[in-house]
Amino acid sequence: MTIDAETGFYTDSRSTLDLTGHAADGSSGTLNGDEWLGRGPLPVRPQTWRAKWERFWSRNKGVLLVCISQFFGSVMNVTTRLLETDGDGMHPLQVLFARMTITVVLCCLYMWCAKVPHFPFGQKEVRGLLICRGIGGFFGVFGLYYSLLYLPIAEATVLTFLAPILACWACSYILKETFSRKEQIAGLVSLLGVVLIARPFSISAGSDAAAAMASGSSDGGVPFSNGTIPAAVGAHGATSPVTAVQRLSAIGAAMLGVIGAACAYTTIRMIGKRAHPLISVNYFATWCSIVSTISLLVIPSISFQLPRNTTQWLYLVFLGISGFVMQFLLTAGLAHERSSRATNMVYTQMLFALGFDRLIWGTTPVVVSVVGGTLILGAALYVAMQRDTGAAKEGSAEEAKALVAKDEERALAEDVGHNHEAEECEDLPHVQLRPVRR
Repeated sequence: MTIDAETGFYTDSRSTLDLTGHAADGSSGTLNGDEWLGRGPLPVRPQTWRAKWERFWSRNKGVLLVCISQFFGSVMNVTTRLLETDGDGMHPLQVLFARMTITVVLCCLYMWCAKVPHFPFGQKEVRGLLICRGIGGFFGVFGLYYSLLYLPIAEATVLTFLAPILACWACSYILKETFSRKEQIAGLVSLLGVVLIARPFSISAGSDAAAAMASGSSDGGVPFSNGTIPAAVGAHGATSPVTAVQRLSAIGAAMLGVIGAACAYTTIRMIGKRAHPLISVNYFATWCSIVSTISLLVIPSISFQLPRNTTQWLYLVFLGISGFVMQFLLTAGLAHERSSRATNMVYTQMLFALGFDRLIWGTTPVVVSVVGGTLILGAALYVAMQRDTGAAKEGSAEEAKALVAKDEERALAEDVGHNHEAEECEDLPHVQLRPVRR
């Protein structure tokens, strides 16, 4: 490739290009930057696995963080159930005390090192809401931990998905948010799912038959199993079948947990961005530690006991670390990815719960429980998608209004400066454009 000193064109065997990249005959050039410098075209480098992974991670970081947090959430539930059913077992309040104490320590260390604003109590105007968030969160997690005594992890997990629907209903009264007819129907469908999982009709079969059916040992045509381990471990490790009454008490505790979790969700919505997420988590963990400690000291039937062996010590440490990692990754994931993709990844915890039930205890839920869980999960997903669609429409409407206002301002500015610009253009010298000589 050479330059013609007379014409000012770059010439080669394919075309003649001027300095703007256009050929002398009017066609556009096809030479790239390397060819302009006199070098041949660079070969296309094959993309490495590392580059592909980095690109995938940058696009889906928030979604993957939420998914990993749900894995640690399921691991935490597995560890809790092992602590409650291993040997003599530990009371749910003891497990809660151990987990939340570790979470408080780790949260405080992280926020102190990161110099989080308003650490540790938050702003004055939201401290009352933070306390309500802690109280609701305590009942939410205690209901879950108690239900794990008699329910498999998958069923205890799917019941927690009632909380977002209940929170939507509460926000419609407190925050005057919209709770549509379709969302109300979804709430009724999820309640039907709870009835299918609870199966209260088993009580009418009598205490002996109910105990046999609840433990999966019925000789009837359709096996009635609660999905728990064979010769299910009852409260505090008692090796007796899980009766229908115990199962219903676990369902009731889970419903109490749903109400507490819905209260926590509602107060979090009311707090908004006025408090750092980890300050909210720290209030929750601190309140749980205080209440569980007082309960262990006051209630006569519950005595504080240390872990009896190395395994229980390891379970407790792993439980606390898993709880903190879950909260941290969930907070980071939702902060990085604000779309519905990250929010809906919360429901992957059901898959992990089913996998752990099968892997550790060798159980699978019966058809009735599967149908009930599907109704709850489907209703929760539908409500989440409806909320995200409505938020997206509102955001688009606000963006459209902003664009219209900006266009009006721009038109006004152009109209005001039109005469001034015209006068300046008259003072500019006329430039005669000539075609390039061939």
